[in-house]
Amino acid sequence: MAVAGATLVVGTSAAQSANGKLVFTYDDGPVKDYTHAYQRAHREEGVPGCAAVPSASVGTERRLSAEQLRTLEADGWEIMSHSVHHRALGAMSVTEDVAPDDRKLYVESNLHGELEGDQLVVDDGSQSATVTVAGKGSDENGEFLTLDSAVGKSFAASDGVTERYTDEVIRTSLGESRTQLEEYGVTVTNMVMPYGAYGPRTRELAGEYYTAVANGGLAIGGRGQLHRPKDVTLPHLSRAMFRKGKMTETELGAFLDGVADNNALGILGGHSWHERLPPSRIRTAIRMAKDRNIDIVTLRDAISSFGLAGSGTTRTTRTTGTRSAGTGTTDDGLEAGRQGTTADESTTAAETGQPGFGWLTAVAGVGGVAALRRRLGE
Repeated sequence: MAVAGATLVVGTSAAQSANGKLVFTYDDGPVKDYTHAYQRAHREEGVPGCAAVPSASVGTERRLSAEQLRTLEADGWEIMSHSVHHRALGAMSVTEDVAPDDRKLYVESNLHGELEGDQLVVDDGSQSATVTVAGKGSDENGEFLTLDSAVGKSFAASDGVTERYTDEVIRTSLGESRTQLEEYGVTVTNMVMPYGAYGPRTRELAGEYYTAVANGGLAIGGRGQLHRPKDVTLPHLSRAMFRKGKMTETELGAFLDGVADNNALGILGGHSWHERLPPSRIRTAIRMAKDRNIDIVTLRDAISSFGLAGSGTTRTTRTTGTRSAGTGTTDDGLEAGRQGTTADESTTAAETGQPGFGWLTAVAGVGGVAALRRRLGE
């Protein structure tokens, strides 16, 4: 069953509930995860949720404090990583030819220009160059990154050129986030990728740090799939965004019916600061799940109950020189930078080739760069 970008993991005899399990995840770590999603919805209904938090934002303006993280966990919530600085960790397509002396790189989205000094790998599959970000901008030719020195090589956009963060930046974003969050006294084993950006190299590395990536499968950006636990290769899971405008109440009901009827795992995602996901909307979803006798749990507990993995991380084989062809896709399309010091969700182009889903049904997905432009304008 494919509904509104949902992923359902069909249960086995190891599952403890005959009516499936549901996980709620909230991104970006705004204080409204505490004052709205928790205090005015989940706590009233007596069920947990998951807060995906950029570690650098903890305790900053309008963001969750360390004490609030500990309170959430003590009341049954799961704290998840959302990277350190909310970087988009997938690859971006280079949209214009590159000359050796160019210090400007035209890209499908200039999200990788957020932090000056970040290093990127420009790659066409046969050659690569490492460059350093100096800034970003846009003009009549599209969005671009500015660099602190010339690229040094020629690249033809028609060859499928991409740019991605170096392994060092990706590893820091993944590993340091978990370390920093756990220094606040909470346990972190799972992650939500910022912007849903989950390129090939990030996929290879994520399992070294996390048991599961809640938005790491094909069922994002308008794609749906159905898969059994035996066909799942963690850390790659997926979710559906359930705010108003993303999922109607009828679609939400159909999604939950699929969870209950198939003894499945469903993951719902949202942003509690968004006006279209008020506490009333969250309570409605919770009550609809309760009406179907679906267990509402954390992702860590769901993974354990379905026998998919233990409480630690899975390990992947470290490789080098892997080309990050293609870009990540997102399960929500919100304009970056609306919420203070940490950028919020936006969209990158659709990606194929996600490993670990041997049996799936895919529906029409988001249409690449055109969708990116539309969603960034929301």
